[in-house]
Amino acid sequence: MNKKNWWKEQPLLISAVQTTKGDSNWTLEDYVVKNGFNTEQLLHLFGDGYITTFFPERDEQNLTEYLKKSRKHGIREIIYVNTHVLDLETSKNHPSWCQITKDGTPKVMYQIYSGVCVNPKGDFHKDFLKKLESLCKLDIDGIFMDGPVMFSTGCYCDTCRAAFEKRYGHSIYEATRLELQEMAVDTCTQHLKEVYELVKSINPNIMVYINNSALRSDITGSNTRKVYDYVDMVGAEGGFHGAWMGTTGLWHLSARVKHLEGIVDDTLKGEKPIITFFSANHAGISDYPHTPAEVELAYAQAYGNGSNIWFGPHFPAKEFSKTSAASKLKEMNDFINANKDIFAPSKTCARVAVMWSQETSNNYASSIGDSDFVAAEKSGFEDRGDHYEAIFSVADMLYRNHIQFDIIDEQSVLDGSINNYQSVIMPTVACLEDSVAEKIASYVQNGGNILGNFDIACYHADGSFAGESKLAKVFGFVGKPQVFKGMNMSSTYYFQEKNHQLIENISVPKFPGPILNVKWDVAQDVEVIMKASVPKKSQYEAIPLDKNYPALFKHKYGKGTAYYISGTYAEYVANVRNVKDYEKIIKSYCDITSKPVVVSDAAGLYEVVLRRQQDRFILHIINLTGAMERPIERVVPLHNVEFSLNLDGFGIDKEYTLRSLRGAALQNININCNEISFSLDKIKEYEIIVIE
Repeated sequence: MNKKNWWKEQPLLISAVQTTKGDSNWTLEDYVVKNGFNTEQLLHLFGDGYITTFFPERDEQNLTEYLKKSRKHGIREIIYVNTHVLDLETSKNHPSWCQITKDGTPKVMYQIYSGVCVNPKGDFHKDFLKKLESLCKLDIDGIFMDGPVMFSTGCYCDTCRAAFEKRYGHSIYEATRLELQEMAVDTCTQHLKEVYELVKSINPNIMVYINNSALRSDITGSNTRKVYDYVDMVGAEGGFHGAWMGTTGLWHLSARVKHLEGIVDDTLKGEKPIITFFSANHAGISDYPHTPAEVELAYAQAYGNGSNIWFGPHFPAKEFSKTSAASKLKEMNDFINANKDIFAPSKTCARVAVMWSQETSNNYASSIGDSDFVAAEKSGFEDRGDHYEAIFSVADMLYRNHIQFDIIDEQSVLDGSINNYQSVIMPTVACLEDSVAEKIASYVQNGGNILGNFDIACYHADGSFAGESKLAKVFGFVGKPQVFKGMNMSSTYYFQEKNHQLIENISVPKFPGPILNVKWDVAQDVEVIMKASVPKKSQYEAIPLDKNYPALFKHKYGKGTAYYISGTYAEYVANVRNVKDYEKIIKSYCDITSKPVVVSDAAGLYEVVLRRQQDRFILHIINLTGAMERPIERVVPLHNVEFSLNLDGFGIDKEYTLRSLRGAALQNININCNEISFSLDKIKEYEIIVIE
C-alpha cells in the first residue's frame, strides 16, 4: 500500500487513541473506520498505559495481523514510538538510558517516568535504532516519535558529560546556560537526523514526523527550524487545551498553526504538510472530553489555516464514542472527506504579519506554554516583557477585530519572506541578531511598516544587553533606554499629544499605561502622538504631567514607517482586559499600514482566513462568540454579517462566483473585478465561502 509521498495525497484525518486500555480490534473497526479517519497513529496495540514503544519480539506478530485488517479498510498506519520517557522498571534495568539531572538522579517526568537521553553516542539511541530497523521492514506507512526531549537544564549522564567536555573544553558542571541549551538542541537534532536517514534507507515511503515544540522556547531541545529537514510533516501540540480560560484568548490553536505555516516551504504546492495535535480531552484531565463546540472549533481553526488534524482521546475509544463530542467528531471528518478539494494545498492571503522571535523566547524572558512535555511557567523577570504572552495577546486582538495575519520568525526575515507583508507587528521582540536587524531596517526602508515596543532590539541574540537598540535609526531613538516600572496597573498614564489617525478611535484621550515602559529621547523628525507620565508612587497621587516622555510615536524611515509604543502593552492587555484602547490602536495601525484582505466589523469574536488555491479563493469564518468561559458549551450564531474582500495582487484574473458550504445564505453579492462584497444571513460555528 506504500506510495511515494502518500501523506500529500489528501487531507489527513489522523486517529490517535492515546491509551492501550480497551479492545484494539473494536477501536479499529468501530471507531477509526466508522468515524471517517483515513490514517491512524497506532499506540493502543502495544504495551500497557499511555506511553509505550514497539518491541519486535513482543509486538511484531500482533502488528502484522493488525496491519492486514487495517489495509482492508484503506487505513494508513503510522506507528507511535516513544522517545522521551521510560517507565520505572525500564529505567532501573537500563540506567544509562536515563537523562540525569545535576544532582545525579534521573530526570522525573509525569511523576512516574524517567526522561530519556537521546544522545547519539548513548545506549538508548543505539537500541532505539535497532528496534526501528525491525519496525520499518514491516508494512507500515509512518513513524511518529513522541519526543525527543533534551531539557536545556542539561543531562549529566556519563555520555553527555564526556560529549560536553569534548565539545566545549570544560566540565558540564561549569556550563553556561547557552552551552546547555545549544547542547540539548544539537543532541535532539542529531538523534532525529540519524533516525530519519535510517528509516529512509529502508523504505523512503515511510513518513516520519515528531511531536515538536513550535511557538515556544528551546526548553525541550526540539527546535522546529533545526529539525525541519528530518521530518516529512511539521506538527505541534496546538490543540492541547487545558480546562482553564487563558487571559490571552480562549483558543490558541490557530496561532500555532499560523507559525507552522510560516516555517514550511510553499504551502500552495503542498511540499510539506502541517499537522496540529488536538487532545480529545482537556489537557491535564485525561478522562474528561471537550465539548462538541470545542471539537468543531478545533477542526475549523486547523483546516481553516491549512493544517491537518491529529485527534487523540487519552481514554478508551469505546468510552469516548459514547460522548456527544464523538458525534461531532464524525460530522467533521465526514465533512472534510466530502470536500477534499477545499482542503487541498492552499496559501494564506494575509498582508499583516506578527513576528515570533525564537531568540527572544530562548534568551530574554518568556513564559512557557503548557504542553505534554512541560508544565506552563511564567516569565521570571520582573523588569522585562514576556514575549510568549505578548504574541498570543496580539493574536487575540487581531482575531477580535477580524484582521487576518500570519506569524513569521527570524528566518522569515533573513530569507526575504517578510517582504510579502505590508506591515509587521513585533510584540516585545527584544533579541535580534545583527543580520536580522539589518534586514528589518531594509524592509522598512523599502516601504514596509513595523510596530515595535518597549526594549525592542536592545539585546543580542544570546540575551546579552546591546546598550542601545539595533533598530534605533529606524524608530528614531536617541541614546540609551531608561526603564520605568510602575507599582500597579494605574501607576502610569498615556495621554494624547496631538490628533492622529492612529488614535482617532480611542475611547478617551488619557488611559492607563503598562506597568513596564521605556523612556527614549527621540530624533527631531519623530512624530510624537502620545506621551507617558512617570510612575506614580500611589494610585491616589496626581499624575505628574510635568514629567513625561514619548509613549506612542511614528518615524519615517526611507519609504516605510516605524511605529512605537513605549510599554509592554500586549502583556498588559493580557492581564488587564478592561483597557481596550491598545486593541483599537492595533486595529488602526493595521488599517493605516496595510490594505485589508477581509473587512467585517460585526459584533462578535470570529476569525477570518482567506486562502488561495491555484484558481480560486476559500474564505474560512470561525465563530468563537459565546459565554466568556471554558469549556465552550455553545457558540452564539451571528446574523446578517457583512464582508468585503480585496483580492488585488494574488494573480487570479477571472469572473468570480460565490457559494457557501455550511448552510449560510449568501446575500447582497456585489462583484467588481477584485472587489467583492456580500453578507451572510447566519454564521454558526464554522462557515466556508468558495470564491471561484
